[in-house]
Formats: sequence, structure tokens, C-alpha cells
Amino acid sequence: MAQLSASIDEFVTIMSNTSVAELRASGLPEKARQLVFSRFDFSEMTKRSLGSHWKSLDQREQREFVVAFTQRLLVFYGKTVRSTGNEKIQFTREVRDGKQASVETKVISGNGDQTPMDYRLHDVNGQWMVYDVLIDNVSLVNNYRAQFERVIAKSSVQDLLRRMKNQDS
Repeated sequence: MAQLSASIDEFVTIMSNTSVAELRASGLPEKARQLVFSRFDFSEMTKRSLGSHWKSLDQREQREFVVAFTQRLLVFYGKTVRSTGNEKIQFTREVRDGKQASVETKVISGNGDQTPMDYRLHDVNGQWMVYDVLIDNVSLVNNYRAQFERVIAKSSVQDLLRRMKNQDS
């Protein structure tokens, strides 16, 4: 919880000092991107989002998919985040099970609305890295896995990769 809390606190500070117009125009500021890369395991997120299809990709395709998926997540998050400085993040509970952990938080808006946001982490060489985020009890990884399955069922995993790479936003 301490590692995640420090990263999130710094992220919130950066985001609240960046105008919403700038976020919508260009996504996350560079400092915020670096912070996200140091705490999120995008390779693991991609692997889990693709499920059994991950193994059907060669190493080059796996790397390309990680890059495309990471870009998609960062652009989406940078454009949709609305940090006005009024939101507060409350860390409520940490559950650790060996090299896996979950940190439960609540995002409390300026008007008092609460949204549960839970992080799933795993230990990578002593650093707790996020591999899934549950927003209002909906898993980001499971959501993308379902979307990816629909595309793959109609075409192929290579077509999904092509679509991900060619997407502007």
C-alpha cells in the first residue's frame, strides 16, 4: 500500500496542476507517464487481457501488442481523467497473499460521491506492480478481454493487433 500510495499521491499532484484542456488535447503529461510506467505492469495487463491468445503471438507481436495496448490505455486515461484537485483518494485496505496483493481505495469527489477503485498488484523484484484495476468493481483486464474476444472471434488476433496499432485514440 505504501508504494502505491506514494505513486498515486504524486500522480494526483501532477494531474491537478495540469489543466483539463491540456489533458484532453494531449493526454498525460510526461512526468505522469513516467510515474505510471514505474508502477503499472503493462506487459502483464496485456497478457491477461489477451488470455489464451497471448501464446499464439510471436515475441515481436507480443511486444507490438503491449506497446499498442499501453498507448490506448494512456491516451484514454489522459483524455478522460478529470482531476480538479477536489478528488480525494482514501486507501481503505491492503490484502497480501504471497507475491499477490490487492489495495482497496475510494475516490471521493468534491460533492461526496464515492467510487471504489481497487488495484491488483504482484511483486516484481521487490516492487509492487499493478496488473489490473477494478473501477466500481469492474475489472479493466476482464473488460478488455471480453472486447478482444469479440474482435478475435470475428477475425483474428493479428487483425486485433492491426486495429490497435492503427487506432488514433
